[in-house]
Amino acid sequence: MTGPFVFKVRLKIADLFHQANHLETFTAALQKTETLQHFVLKLIAYCALSYKNEVRWLNSREKHHPDVWHELESGEIENALFVASPDLSELQKYARLYSKLIIFNTHNEQWFDELKPHLVAFHNLKIFAIESRFVDELVDALTRSLHWDVIIEDGAISISNGDDYFQSDVVRLS
Repeated sequence: MTGPFVFKVRLKIADLFHQANHLETFTAALQKTETLQHFVLKLIAYCALSYKNEVRWLNSREKHHPDVWHELESGEIENALFVASPDLSELQKYARLYSKLIIFNTHNEQWFDELKPHLVAFHNLKIFAIESRFVDELVDALTRSLHWDVIIEDGAISISNGDDYFQSDVVRLS
């Protein structure tokens, strides 16, 4: 897939960890500079936070703005989730901007090993990783009509698109 794509998204989410079951439907567009891997990670991150009300999805790239976030009624961002592998200075900036910071990416041992000694300074940070194979398989199975049945468990996520079934461990790194 190349070029700008618009997806009709239907996510049927069974979050067993948070005991939530709901359906999310919306239209989402792949941004000009966004990779399909980033787009899929953003969708998975949306599923992970969607047990809360007022979850938002970033439609256009804004500097220092999370990819997915939970917004309070006051407009304040409570949970800021970034689908990335930020360096230490970016993490410090995000930690000052948001009360709860979540990093969600594919497992990158080198990136995490470089950050690990500095993580003690972050009281508001959680880092989760999934298998890159899982993301790649979902990218290969993407269609414009994106219908996923998602099951979130403690330490695992599985997604079915009606034809295929995909599963990955979710590891909390910090």
